[in-house]
Amino acid sequence: MILCADKVITGDGKTVIDRGGVLVRGEKIVAVKEADSLKQEYPGEEVKVYDGCTLLPGLIDLHVHIGYYYGEEASGEYEKNLMLRAYYAGKRMEDTLRSGVTTVRDLSSADGIANTLKRAAQMGLVRSPRIFTSLKGLCMTGGHGAEMTGAVVEVDGTLEAKKAVRENLKNGADCLKLLTSEGYRGEEFSQEELDAIVTEAHRFGKTVAAHAGYGKSIPMCIKAGCDTIEHGTHLTVPQAEEMKKNHQTWVPTMYAFHYVNDLIGEGLCGDELFQENQEYIRNAVDAYKQHFKELYDTGVRVAAGTDTDALNHPEASPVARECEYMVRYGLSPVQAVGCATGNAGEVLSAEIGRLKEGYMADLLVVKGDVSKDISALLSPQAVYQEGTRI
Repeated sequence: MILCADKVITGDGKTVIDRGGVLVRGEKIVAVKEADSLKQEYPGEEVKVYDGCTLLPGLIDLHVHIGYYYGEEASGEYEKNLMLRAYYAGKRMEDTLRSGVTTVRDLSSADGIANTLKRAAQMGLVRSPRIFTSLKGLCMTGGHGAEMTGAVVEVDGTLEAKKAVRENLKNGADCLKLLTSEGYRGEEFSQEELDAIVTEAHRFGKTVAAHAGYGKSIPMCIKAGCDTIEHGTHLTVPQAEEMKKNHQTWVPTMYAFHYVNDLIGEGLCGDELFQENQEYIRNAVDAYKQHFKELYDTGVRVAAGTDTDALNHPEASPVARECEYMVRYGLSPVQAVGCATGNAGEVLSAEIGRLKEGYMADLLVVKGDVSKDISALLSPQAVYQEGTRI
């Protein structure tokens, strides 16, 4: 089938094809070029035209927490009833997929629910984005995230850290997640512990995502070789340049901080932790406003993540909102799309995130011209996952 649209954005952060088309066969993309050329080259193919629309790769969310129910109105029921929690998580993942997010990276979730959903989707029991998961996150005893029952394991010292890595891998983790800072606490893991986690993960060919945003935690995680720095609220230009040299990626999750900051400003945030740390959250928002573009301009790879469901956000995986902030702070819409597609796909080392020959046919069609108006991402018309329309 040839899918055609007024605009085709390939996901490399720069290429837009006017009156473009994508040839899909089975699960894969066969060709991407001007629609008329494709029709001439492949005269027998079925053609589907989306007038007034933009066709782009399915969006990728590199920072989600599948099944986080903390703070939900029915949290007491979810705590006691694993089956009910599974239905909740499954509904959130289906909504995420229908919004145009075709792949997510789960960075700590409880009770193996991410792997359960992944298997259920493979069996055709639920609709879900493609899932990569770290399973349980790693923190120091009493560290950030320790209160997330079942989703985080507390470790101290290099031996415990290595064992926790191995436990996650034994249970089917695709990557590892460590939590080593918060604004109100500063850095947590020692350099030796960070080095041990990364070395052990890399020994088995797995990547490491580091929750790091404050004090010495960022340079410590860069030095340890963490593959992605999550949040990085106080990342500096020299640190970003070092990350570029090391082929590390920044996942800023700007929307998460702005969303919480807005709730606090409106008096609608009931989370005690956020309330107690309003100044840190406000400072983080200011840091993004002032420095996001200059950090991006260093050439460090920037990729999109939203930190849902940690926020109990009403929308499913608001990657489009994250892209809006990227544009607000200086990126072109096409560059922002690149962060949410091609760049994110590179982090996952998978043939996803681009409209390119041989890549998975994960496609999103939205009403309007995304190359001029990033808010068009909020108007999905069709979603294709591995060549199948959802």
